[in-house]
Amino acid sequence: MADVDVTAALRRHGLERFADRLDVRRSSAFDVAAGAAPVTWLGEHHRSAPHLIQFSARRFYDGRLELVTRHPRNERADVIDVVAVPDAAVTDGVNQAEVDAVLDLVRRRAADPSDGGIAVVSPFRAQADALEAALLAAYDVDEIERLGLRSGTVHAFQGSEADVVIASLGLVAEDPPSRHRFVTEPNLFNVLVTRARKHLTVVTSLRSPQGLVGDYLGYAARPPAPAQTDPGPAEGWTAALAEELRRLGLPVRPGYPVGRWRVDLCVGEDADAVGVICGVHPNGVAAHVERQRTLLRAGWRLYDVFASRWSDDPIRAALDLAARIARP
Repeated sequence: MADVDVTAALRRHGLERFADRLDVRRSSAFDVAAGAAPVTWLGEHHRSAPHLIQFSARRFYDGRLELVTRHPRNERADVIDVVAVPDAAVTDGVNQAEVDAVLDLVRRRAADPSDGGIAVVSPFRAQADALEAALLAAYDVDEIERLGLRSGTVHAFQGSEADVVIASLGLVAEDPPSRHRFVTEPNLFNVLVTRARKHLTVVTSLRSPQGLVGDYLGYAARPPAPAQTDPGPAEGWTAALAEELRRLGLPVRPGYPVGRWRVDLCVGEDADAVGVICGVHPNGVAAHVERQRTLLRAGWRLYDVFASRWSDDPIRAALDLAARIARP
């Protein structure tokens, strides 16, 4: 918009005194909001499996992001693949070898489509357009709807998500520095690698990338580590119950981290693991209720095993809990 149009719009609505904050050419709506109200930090992540978000949590959020999605069923799941495309070139902004590789990946996924859809994304407009044209040529509307197939640039996918994401970097080593800098802009790269809920495949023609891309691909190549539990002092009812459950041959992990909360006891392995709450949260009833709500929303099976119900007898409590867990 021209300056004269901005000025006329402000005058028409009696907002001339806010001209410095409502100059839409120089201040975004976010800039205006951030200048008028305090920023609330959203510290819990509810979208992706741990492997998909841990890199960003450390690199871009300084460890302030807590993973509500963490559970023994997914904490060690390796859900990032890297497909290397050799001998590629970029012509008119399009890396055709990566387009072909993406089409092949979508064909494989089409045989067993994800319930949450497939997203194909690239940082570059020309690459995204080429990917979209190739997908439209390969699939009719009915098939696109069946697959939940979408494609676009990183900016188009900001705020969106899909179970499966295929990301085409669209770069080659010989590209000018400006194209490499564009991909490694932190906000853009963070969005690129965090749209997936269950699985991400990165398609790249870079042979030995350095910097942010190299760090991420190195991270993707390492299997994720299990969550570090923090049992704290082993005492009281929780410690006694944990000991009896171990005597019954059940794996027990005290203080299992889920977001900003700790599950008193995580009992079992992988998808069969359940959460055991051994008493009211030490911060009171409100914290206790919020923890319960968070864990249930995250899909946890929870059991309350308070000492009062079993007259402080951990053996009886452990036997009863083991029987309840074993029921289908």
